[in-house]
Amino acid sequence: MTETLLCAIARPASAADEAAGGLLPAAAGSVQALALPAAPVLLSQLRSESPAALSRLAAALDAPSCALLMQCAISLGLGPPGGRRSTFEAAVDAFGVRRAVDLFGTLALVGQMRALALQRDGAGGPCASWAGFWAHSLNRARVLAWLARRHGGESADLALGFGLLCDSAVALMMLELQSPSYRVTLAEANLGHRPVTEVERSRHGIDHAEVAERLALHWGLDAGLACAVGRHHDARVLTPETSAPEQPSRVRLLVALGLVADRMTVRPAARHRQHVEWQRGGAMALHVLGLSLQDYDDWLDEVSVQATLGGRG
Repeated sequence: MTETLLCAIARPASAADEAAGGLLPAAAGSVQALALPAAPVLLSQLRSESPAALSRLAAALDAPSCALLMQCAISLGLGPPGGRRSTFEAAVDAFGVRRAVDLFGTLALVGQMRALALQRDGAGGPCASWAGFWAHSLNRARVLAWLARRHGGESADLALGFGLLCDSAVALMMLELQSPSYRVTLAEANLGHRPVTEVERSRHGIDHAEVAERLALHWGLDAGLACAVGRHHDARVLTPETSAPEQPSRVRLLVALGLVADRMTVRPAARHRQHVEWQRGGAMALHVLGLSLQDYDDWLDEVSVQATLGGRG
């Protein structure tokens, strides 16, 4: 259901959006310009409203976006005990207007990336040929949200957004970086001999984590979220002695949660790389989260049960 709604809100930027924000210029050092989408004018308009302007938010969003926010509120457990958030107003009330706008911005950004892939891949493109990629991204994001709620150190909606954004730029880079081939880059990265971002930078001068971070900042998303997205493959973030003093603690927490979620949702094509990344940073991630190996196994069992129950639903 959520994946269907994400496809529904995937649409090209309007002329007004491009006139207001333009295309984000290629990052320094990139060998090829990437046509990255401008933030919708609607986002800045919503952010300029007072937090009490709930009616403005409800009127501004289309039906798929409203439905997606409602479903996120329900799936993230944001509701009264024993009840369900069944209206858009109640869902936004659960998040708070500002957090709801931020989550909408994240969902809209992911939708834009899907729309760009659709434009370049032809009719029936990413929602068909990229189905496995987006399905895994969504599943990983759901697990991240569950882990955040279970851990209690970070909000589940921020963790969900982190999970959705981390690999959102991969499809765009696959479609636009042809020489050298980004497909070959991913194949090399999945061998696990070097960090995926190092392989990307050596071949293209930029990596998918940096592209996603720049997009998140360009769209005005949470700075800590953007920072974590840009460093989600960097195990050094998990060690206090190599972390920048000004780096928010939420960055370390989100990166740690992301590594655990990766371990719990292994993608067949990246199995070896994910194993190497866990060997490189898994122990540090568990330490950041205050978890033992037994705790990890218990959480994995709970995630598996939730996945089974969800599949029956």
